[in-house]
Amino acid sequence: MRFQSIRIKEGLLERTINFSDGANLIHSTKNSCGKTTLLRLLLYSIGYNIPSTKRMRFDQCEVETHLYCDALGEVSVIRYNKDFLELTHGNQKSTIVLPAQELEFHKLLFGNCNDDILLNLLGTFYIDQEKGWTLLNRGTVIGSIHFNIEELIRGLSGCNCNELLAEENRLTRNISKYKQMFSIAQYRDQVAADMGSLAPESYNEYATSEIQQILFQIGGIKRELKRVDRALSSNKNFRKFVSEMNLVVQDESGNQIPVTEDNIIGLNDSVELLVSKRKMLSFDLATLENQLEQKEKVKAAENEQMSFLTSENLAEVFDKRIVSTPMNSVVIKDELDKSEKKLKSVRAEIRELTKSNNAVVMSLYTDILRYATEMGVGDDDTISPSYLFTSNLKELSGAVLHKTVFSFRLAYILAVEKKLGIKLPIILDSPTGKEVDQENIKMMMSILKRDFSENQLIIASIYEYDFDQVNRIEIEDRLIPIK
Repeated sequence: MRFQSIRIKEGLLERTINFSDGANLIHSTKNSCGKTTLLRLLLYSIGYNIPSTKRMRFDQCEVETHLYCDALGEVSVIRYNKDFLELTHGNQKSTIVLPAQELEFHKLLFGNCNDDILLNLLGTFYIDQEKGWTLLNRGTVIGSIHFNIEELIRGLSGCNCNELLAEENRLTRNISKYKQMFSIAQYRDQVAADMGSLAPESYNEYATSEIQQILFQIGGIKRELKRVDRALSSNKNFRKFVSEMNLVVQDESGNQIPVTEDNIIGLNDSVELLVSKRKMLSFDLATLENQLEQKEKVKAAENEQMSFLTSENLAEVFDKRIVSTPMNSVVIKDELDKSEKKLKSVRAEIRELTKSNNAVVMSLYTDILRYATEMGVGDDDTISPSYLFTSNLKELSGAVLHKTVFSFRLAYILAVEKKLGIKLPIILDSPTGKEVDQENIKMMMSILKRDFSENQLIIASIYEYDFDQVNRIEIEDRLIPIK
């Protein structure tokens, strides 16, 4: 994929910027002129939820981008605001609603339907100046967009962990609930201890549970009434059916007796029994409904009275209510421990399945090791395949972290390109870090020129870089000059 141009309209001001297929340098002689804003607008224009910069509100801009996609060919995208954009390719024009259709849009744009790849794609080819140069294998790319190497590997390898991931989400939600319940239970125990014994409940406190019990009984009676009514209906219909058949029976003397509703033995008794049962059920239902009405009136009256309590008394009311709530902190803690243990097991299984695809893991490891070795930040003695998943970044700092991140990102780009069969753009915001000298920067740029010559390169910086041909985009005091 390659960006060809971008048109930015802010109020009455407008600017169009063209990009080359090779190296592009967005340059200014000083900071805070709009370099980062331009990079973010490129990503914002293709549907990403990118935060605005201090000097420009993206949702108040109209941004039109022309780009070449390996999957669609030449396309244009106009993003009018944060809520939707318009995609045009060939003679087809479609409206994309954001963020609901962002993933579907990126499936078209990048020619791939794997969610795990697409959700982590930005973290492979874009390095933000604020957090990008410290993002190794998991964390925030920019704004609310995250990157996770485990998800990316699952996407690249076609590993399906949907059931385990759903179980992980369920357990995570339950653990959060149990923690809150445990905290409340501990508070309840403390209040009960301070009171010396459980405080007597008010009528209102009893009423809530009693109302629930009455409602349960009413539900049971209503279900039984429906069953009786069905039985009555069936008996009545059967009696009518028999009488309409004009049947005749013959006794031992040879007398013929016509069959009617009245001479079917036992049927009337059965119907009368059902009718009696229905009357009893109806009486019980009326009694319970009357009780329910009385309970609700008393509860409503007490609630109305409580509404006049001062804020001081509300704390006392809360303590009284919490003490009357049956909560066992020991049982809750036991459930919490079980859920945390289960979550740990599920996550271990997900990690094992993720790492089991040696082809993807080894491909990533080989490329990371190659670039890390070239830049002098590691070798096969210090970097093992498990280092892909490391969470220990404390030992990395300054230039070492900067170059290690660069090695990881290049490996990600290569892995995605092998899977998708496309050339991703490489977008770097301020690659010259505070502790990275010019020799290291020169090394990084030489790798890009050598191994990624077919990728579009877009760099924003106040520094110059040695490229044979570079499209220089100069920004002076503001991204869109005020005429």
